[in-house]
Amino acid sequence: MPSAFQRSKLTVIKHNEVQRHIKRLTQDKGSVPCPVYLLYGEEVLIKAALQTVLNVLIPESSRQYSYEAWDGTHENVLAAVQSLNTYALLESGKVVSLLDSPLFSATQKGTASSDNARKGRSVPGDAAQILIAALEDKFPDNHYLIMTAAAVDKRRRLYKLTEKAGLVVDCSVPQGDRQADRVAQDAVLRESMQGLLLKHDKVLEPSAFEALCDMTGFDIRTFQNNLNKLIDYVGDRKKITLEDISVALERTKQDPIYAFTNALSEKDVGNALFYMDSLLSNGYHELQLLAAAVNQVRRLLVIRHFATASAGGAWQAGMSYNTFRDQVMPLIQTHDTALKEQLADWDRSLSGDEEMAGEPKKRLTGTDLLIAPNPNNAYPVYKLMQKAMTFHAAELLDALKVLGRADGHLKSSGQPPRSILADAILSICSGLDQ
Repeated sequence: MPSAFQRSKLTVIKHNEVQRHIKRLTQDKGSVPCPVYLLYGEEVLIKAALQTVLNVLIPESSRQYSYEAWDGTHENVLAAVQSLNTYALLESGKVVSLLDSPLFSATQKGTASSDNARKGRSVPGDAAQILIAALEDKFPDNHYLIMTAAAVDKRRRLYKLTEKAGLVVDCSVPQGDRQADRVAQDAVLRESMQGLLLKHDKVLEPSAFEALCDMTGFDIRTFQNNLNKLIDYVGDRKKITLEDISVALERTKQDPIYAFTNALSEKDVGNALFYMDSLLSNGYHELQLLAAAVNQVRRLLVIRHFATASAGGAWQAGMSYNTFRDQVMPLIQTHDTALKEQLADWDRSLSGDEEMAGEPKKRLTGTDLLIAPNPNNAYPVYKLMQKAMTFHAAELLDALKVLGRADGHLKSSGQPPRSILADAILSICSGLDQ
């Protein structure tokens, strides 16, 4: 490959490594910037990484004549590649971007030939092959191609060739709810927060960060917008507090099941029925909502038992969040650890009995019985503890009976399923065991 394609040994880096990587590259006199860059994943992280790469490749003062940004649709690929191979007006070179390209996703199918691509025959199926041909041929020196994509299929030839020829910046963040996913999401939001706070000379108390995450969910743009609102709200004051969040912001986290179970926990019959109707209208099944309600009531029962037992004796009605975090959360973590160990003992005992009987092993998960599945985020536990204490233990036991009967009716009776679920919600929110 020609000298313009020299690069560092790294071919794939994470978004938070871009600054360090570029700095090393500029300090190493023997290094030449990569000719090809692929940035994929979260839009906000891509935008920041793109700006960092551009700052190194071409001065901002020269971009009017030396930088072209194209929408990454199929029909623009040929024109972008032709521009990339046209010599620049300035000695500083040229940068061409193909933004938000769909060509790297698993749903794209390449049907064109390499010969068609090199001859410039532009039809939709040729777009990926045009890029492949461009990567295999020589760019003029100091000409650079930057591509961005929401997602990539690493099995595709285009991705593999891009990784081989240049630098791939992974701006993706796990979207799941596993512990590892939540840790990754938390790290990205903290990084985003630090940049904004430093820029405006503000600090955010830890409880406020947890509450902000709980209100927005993992949505970087919404998180940043809400943080900017808080910065404007506090004005000249340096510290942003938990109270500022409760006054200045509204919950934006998009979690319909959460909204349903939250209304149930607050005995808010109007909202519980509203979210029930909304969820059922959007394709959820009555049994899914029933299972979510059962899990929530079980958690409330476990939390209430903990709060009234000797292990949770530190809990007091009206306790502040900071006191809860410092005094009660350590006790909750001890409780959860003991519960997991007990479940593991039962699991081992059950597995031994089944092996002797020649039956397949079963596993007891029991994670829905943990008070704090994510102990790093104490604020939702604090709020759930408050809600649990608005119920008597007998009410929660009655609620489980109501939900159990509803389960039987949904599976065996001829009654309208929506009416069965609505009756159960009314019974729980009113405290009546009907």
